[in-house]
Amino acid sequence: MLNNLTGWHVLVILGVLATMALVVVAIIVVVIRLVRKNVRHPVTSSPDPVEQIRRLAQLRDEGLLSETEYEAKRAELVGRI
Repeated sequence: MLNNLTGWHVLVILGVLATMALVVVAIIVVVIRLVRKNVRHPVTSSPDPVEQIRRLAQLRDEGLLSETEYEAKRAELVGRI
């Protein structure tokens, strides 16, 4: 049966296969985008400002924050209380 195929037939078959491959890739791309869009990111509640001030003080005491940086962030957090 395959012996009777002419060059034209082979081109048609290759075209159909290429088209089918493109359709499959397009479907996969659409599915991946839909899955990513529907992924629910966990809602994180904002941390307690008092606990954040404690952590900032610890960072300041360890020398990772300057006094100026600490006071600026602390003032921001105190405003949330």
